Amino acid sequence: MALINSIPLLTLSVLGYFIPTCCFLPSKLTLKQKAGFFCILLVNLFFMMHGLGNAGVVFLLLSSCIYFALIFKNRLLNICAFIAIYLFCVLCDHVFSLFWNTLISSFSNFQTFTMDYFLYVLLYVILMAIICPPLGKLTHRFTIKIIFGIPKQVLALITANLLVCLFIFLFNIIVGQYIGYSDKIITFNCILFGCYCIISTVLIVNLLKTHMAKMELDMRQESYKRLQEYTDQVEEMYSSLRSFKHDYRNIMLSMSGYIEAEDIKGLRTYFHNEILPQSQSLSKNTAQLNQLMNLKVTELKSIVSSKLLYAIELHIAVTIEMTEEISEISVDALDLSRVLGIFLDNAIETALETEHPSIRFAAISLDTEYLFIISNTYIDHGLSLASLRQPLISSKGTTRGIGLYNAQKILSKYPGVLWNTAKDETSFTQQLNIAK
Repeated sequence: MALINSIPLLTLSVLGYFIPTCCFLPSKLTLKQKAGFFCILLVNLFFMMHGLGNAGVVFLLLSSCIYFALIFKNRLLNICAFIAIYLFCVLCDHVFSLFWNTLISSFSNFQTFTMDYFLYVLLYVILMAIICPPLGKLTHRFTIKIIFGIPKQVLALITANLLVCLFIFLFNIIVGQYIGYSDKIITFNCILFGCYCIISTVLIVNLLKTHMAKMELDMRQESYKRLQEYTDQVEEMYSSLRSFKHDYRNIMLSMSGYIEAEDIKGLRTYFHNEILPQSQSLSKNTAQLNQLMNLKVTELKSIVSSKLLYAIELHIAVTIEMTEEISEISVDALDLSRVLGIFLDNAIETALETEHPSIRFAAISLDTEYLFIISNTYIDHGLSLASLRQPLISSKGTTRGIGLYNAQKILSKYPGVLWNTAKDETSFTQQLNIAK
């Protein structure tokens, strides 16, 4: 009978961990994964309530971490997040206990499986269900920009801090069960846990802010590098043009020799073998740059030109469509450069897999919006369009697949930008509609 009566309390206890985990975990759990995690919590909390006590927390943490390591590719990140979520739950539980002590009744008089204890757990779960969803969204907004680019050194420092914090929490929880949770112990634990959490949070936030600043600096240096490459390419084209003009007189003189000798066959051979290849090489690259003259945003021009000229060097057929001037865009130039850079990198890699690689880049100015279109030949690997925007999902290997995910997070900051992805049997297209 006691076992049956404990089922509602057990279910509520499971929800006390389940709700925060689903809200705060960096990787989204599928319905099947949620069911598996719920069962793990159910089994562990059952044994904790019927024999193991708070010492069973060790098994709960181990089994949950192993489960997340098995279902997620970014294992360490999600394990660290789960440990942080558990510490958050412990802190909330102690703070709630302190308020309960002060406003309702002494927590030290509680007995397990009583109505008072059931009411306490019920109110705690309701509180978690109210505060966790908005807090989870807030946390994701802060961390999503950097979460998949955290260096190993920073992640190691965060992991070490969480493990030390976890050890302190577990020690206090397990010892507290044996000596009893008096009002003074609950107050002391609240102060200890609160101070440590505040200090840890400040340290971690500062680490992440430093990392974000470094990422921003690296991106600006990359943008400058692309601009320098573009400048070098323009200078190279100009030098080629000067060289061609300088040789023009000599070319005419050499052709006049064939004409005076009325050697039409020799002239034709000389023209096709010597003159035409130089002319085509010069005009081809110059034509590509001429198309980009209408793009007046320097950061965009540098990244687009360098990527497309790199594609030409790889013998990819490149088509550029840009007939009207584009000078001001409502999206931050650095953000748009990053997104277009990601699209073009993917287009180049994907096009090279095909027998006749080609890329089309179009920038079109309409009355109310700008259109940026990047289309390329590709081989269909059977991945859905929706899955391509998920982290670590790619046709290029298990360690790839961050690019489009990062692009989605960048574009999510701009409500005036619409991103469409389409594909048919031979071409893959990315299109950005940017409101003026």
